[in-house]
Amino acid sequence: MNITGPIELPIFDAEEDEATRSLIKLTANIAWGIAMAIGIPGNLFVLFAILYFRDMHTISNVYIFNLALADLLFLAGTPILIVQSLQQSWTFGTAVCKMYIIGNGISQFASPAFIAVLSLDRFMAVCRPVTSEWRTSRMALLASGLAWLTVVLEMTPLLLFAKVITGPDQRSTCMLFWGDESIFTKLSAPATEDDNPEMYENIMEMQRQTMYSRRFFTTYTFALSYMLPLIAVWYFYANIIAKLWARRRNLWSRKENIKRTTTKVTILGLAIVISYTLCFLPFWAHTWSMEMMLEWTNNQNLRLAVSYAAFALQYLNSAINPFLYVFLSDAFRKNILSMLRTGNPAVAYAKRPSMNSTKEDEAARLVRVVDPSSRTP
Repeated sequence: MNITGPIELPIFDAEEDEATRSLIKLTANIAWGIAMAIGIPGNLFVLFAILYFRDMHTISNVYIFNLALADLLFLAGTPILIVQSLQQSWTFGTAVCKMYIIGNGISQFASPAFIAVLSLDRFMAVCRPVTSEWRTSRMALLASGLAWLTVVLEMTPLLLFAKVITGPDQRSTCMLFWGDESIFTKLSAPATEDDNPEMYENIMEMQRQTMYSRRFFTTYTFALSYMLPLIAVWYFYANIIAKLWARRRNLWSRKENIKRTTTKVTILGLAIVISYTLCFLPFWAHTWSMEMMLEWTNNQNLRLAVSYAAFALQYLNSAINPFLYVFLSDAFRKNILSMLRTGNPAVAYAKRPSMNSTKEDEAARLVRVVDPSSRTP
């Protein structure tokens, strides 16, 4: 793979088996196409529902709205990815390259950030109800703004180092490159100390510089966009599930309601953390395998298959998030059925309240199960 950095596009070497290459590429393009066909309408529908249906104006849905927006921006780059895969060369120019890399960065940083923030919101509502007065629309909007600002700062290196590089085979690649792109051809060409000692030393120095810069950014990205959100999501949902199951054991009144709610939250919580873990784990396993130059990466066909599969899973995560966070919501299903019956979403728009109105959201309903005397907004 001729790409460096954790956000990359798979590129084939000319020596690879054509039949295997075509099969891997076809399978990946189909997977990306399916993710785009499901994810773009799904996330658009989530944005529409939260904006126009009054029952969807809740605190938790502020974070879900931003998550859907991040997923939509990421999936919007799918056509470019498919075209680049088919052509095996970048033809869109430097400006589009930077925009595309930023789009990938949104998946790397923004989606995990809002998944973690949403998990924190539900954790605070269920396990720390004393602080529930902080769960207001204004605070949710402020937290979302700070999350986006943090994401923009984290993605600054992507804008600076996203470049279109032309290799010795004259194929262009949109990639993160940490050195001087003018020497890229020399870096890719074979050189020995006996042939040209000065060039050899320059190439070795450039390789050392790019390796350290790339590895630093890989570590920084891995920590901020995967490990920290992963730990947060598992911790928050583990506490939520434990709290609800403790309530289920200790309270015998309203037993069926508690049982039903606890089971639903348990399944949904496990689905969220497992989905997030599995959809991003292959990408990072592949990235670190390439960084450490593990033995299996010498198998070109295996390396390419893993690379494409890792990318496909990231797109799949953005496609299934609407189903995990919104489509399983009772309020969402009720509003969708209402719209289908009337055929006129403008009715919902005309009746929608302002964002400052207090509506009971999913987290608030969970609090009532944990403590029936609670009155959270």
